[in-house]
Formats: sequence, C-alpha cells, structure tokens
Amino acid sequence: MKEKIKKMRTSIIAIGFKPNPNQITIIGSGFCAGKDGKILSAAHLYNRLTPEQKENFFGMAMTKQEENDLEHYTWLPLKLVKINDKNDISLFQLEGYDKTLLKPVELDDSERSEIGDEAYFIGFPYAAQLMNDGFGITLIVNKTIISNIKRDGVDPNHPRNWFIVDAISNPGNSGCPLVNLETNKVVGIMTISFRTKSKTQSNLDIREPMHIAGARPINLAKNLL
Repeated sequence: MKEKIKKMRTSIIAIGFKPNPNQITIIGSGFCAGKDGKILSAAHLYNRLTPEQKENFFGMAMTKQEENDLEHYTWLPLKLVKINDKNDISLFQLEGYDKTLLKPVELDDSERSEIGDEAYFIGFPYAAQLMNDGFGITLIVNKTIISNIKRDGVDPNHPRNWFIVDAISNPGNSGCPLVNLETNKVVGIMTISFRTKSKTQSNLDIREPMHIAGARPINLAKNLL
C-alpha cells in the first residue's frame, strides 16, 4: 500500500486562487487524468468563485519527491476546459505541467465497484490552516470502504451517480480521487461531506462532521476527457 500511495501522490494537486500576488487561498483538490496536464476536480469549487478569482485560478503540483519524505511544489495557472454541473465534475488544464512530476492516474470502470470495496482518498484538507499552523504543505490520505452505491432516480436508465463512503471528508478534499485500494485505480471523485448541527455547541453555528462522505463515480467524468 505504501508504494501505491507514494505513486499516487505525484498525481494530486491543490486548487486555489490568488487574491493578491503574495497570497494564495486553497479551496480544494484535483488529480491528473491525462498526459497533457488535464486535471479532474469538483465543479462547485470553480462555480463558487467570483469572475476576478477565476482569472487568478491556480493549481499546486509536486516538482520533487525526496527519499526523506520531503516534497516540493509549485503553483501554476489552471484554466477551465469543460464542466458538468449536473454531476459536479470539472476538467481543467494545468499550464506548465511539464515542469512538474505530474503523472496521469489510471481510471477504473466504476460499474465494477462493489459495496465493501476498500478504498482511499488523497487530497489537501484544511491545507491553508495547516500551513498557517506551521505544518507546511500537507497531503492527507484517508482509508475507507464503499458503504453504499446510489443510482439516479430521475434518469430512466438509473446510472450510478453516488458512492457513499465510510469516512470523514474535510473541507479541501473536494475534487480529490477515490482510489480502489487493490487496483490503485481511481473509481470516483470526492465531492460532498455530511455534517450535522453541533450538540455540544448548540449556541454556535458549528457543523460537526459525520462519518459519511460522497464521491461521484469516475465513469461520469470520462465523457469530459
């Protein structure tokens, strides 16, 4: 598993925008899905931006991976290619990707995924907060299982449209890949987390994470590629 994750790490990027030349705001994650620097992610990350923020949209990709666990990154411009709002999936182009270690992931057939499959997702949750707290750039891995598979109740063909996983997904994980643990192929794109109103801080508007998250099956993204 260690080698599988190490290989996957070079394919993950952080996504954000620059409010000014000396600052970056990280809003989510993405992953390389093409040899020409194409990046898959969640559509809502881009849709929530202002026009000015969209003009200053960037991705952070790894440029060097050392034996002592040191990893080096750089920020590069990220441009929208296509978007699928219905399924919350977007495709971007990372400019200057050839200056990085970025490698395309292998995409699985998400129709073959089953409830109980072991998986993991890897992204940049709370990336800015961790950096501000002195932890630096921190790529986080979460192990999980596919707990349920949902189908579109409106489409008469009832295609799979959700994988529910047994894990807490934190802000910043949106857009990161859900990876089958056995094959190390991407089966989904993490797009949603579930939270409930705090019982311990009822006077504050705090949402406590539930051990439930959702990913869009990767087959829904293949038409964008």
